[in-house]
Amino acid sequence: MCPRVSKAFTTLEARHQRCLAAAKGSLSPAGFSLIELTIAILVLTIVIAGGSYLFVGGRSRINQQKHYRAATLLAAQKLEELKAEAADNYDNIVSKADQPKVLEGVSYNISTGVVDVGLYKNVIVTVNWQQTGTVYNVSLITFIAPKAG
Repeated sequence: MCPRVSKAFTTLEARHQRCLAAAKGSLSPAGFSLIELTIAILVLTIVIAGGSYLFVGGRSRINQQKHYRAATLLAAQKLEELKAEAADNYDNIVSKADQPKVLEGVSYNISTGVVDVGLYKNVIVTVNWQQTGTVYNVSLITFIAPKAG
């Protein structure tokens, strides 16, 4: 064999042997070590815990918004009732508290506050409810005018 070719072949073979040795040293024939497995489980646990926290928090927020939406609809319904009542008997619109309405196991208390402001009445309808020990409320405000004529 030519000395140049022999030298190049020897160099190439030496590189190949070094690569094989490095590859064999980095991979254990038994698979992952106990430390690697423990770290992987720890990282996976942290990711799952974070994801479940976001899921539970999001679900709680969705439930809370459902109650806000129900309270807003109850307040709007009460305002419409008061507007219809004003068409028949404007002087009959006074401050009062209605009987609580129960929707899906939650009791919503509806109260109406009325203040005479010149020719108009300033009407505030407040709906409150209790959820997980905290009282929440929604208020809608409008002015009602007497029937013209």
